[in-house]
Amino acid sequence: MGYQNPTSNILPFRDTDNKTVAYGASPNAPSPEIGSDAELLAPPQGLDEDAMQHFTATGRPAPKFKASALVSLGGDMNSVPQLLPKRYTDDSIIPAIVTDVVPSEKTAAADAKKKQGGFLSKLKGKKESEGLNENGERKGITKIVYMPRRDYLKYFAKDENGAYIGSEPYKKWTEEELEEEFAKYRPQVGKK
Repeated sequence: MGYQNPTSNILPFRDTDNKTVAYGASPNAPSPEIGSDAELLAPPQGLDEDAMQHFTATGRPAPKFKASALVSLGGDMNSVPQLLPKRYTDDSIIPAIVTDVVPSEKTAAADAKKKQGGFLSKLKGKKESEGLNENGERKGITKIVYMPRRDYLKYFAKDENGAYIGSEPYKKWTEEELEEEFAKYRPQVGKK
């Protein structure tokens, strides 16, 4: 892909099938006048203002794409490839990082068994507060859960600073609840 004018009226992106290139109206394009050179050459393919504002997997606006001519020519072999941004919809399955999950009894028992074994841990001794947070509750764990983007925006969305911004009230999830609700979206890798 060659040089892309950042004020172009058309923005290329990978479509939801992740194979075809689609084009939409660029959010930072100048407004076209009748008969001017800034008119669209091809109509955008189904992208309205709302789709451009909820473009990414986390529901944020479409990223700015500026192609590098040097990388396009293959002059810099240490660069990562210039891939077009992929558009996500509310039906797209995304991996979400869920923090502060209440571990199941099985996970807690496995962690305790793993921590008890070493020679150095026997010399150091055990702390009374090990595995507990400041409120005396078990520390939460972090899990990667596959889910539709609409569920991510409803229950787990966070802003750039890490503050919760989901549409539903904040809730601490247990491993069992996550498994029951979202296990059906986990990709089946390596199984035939």
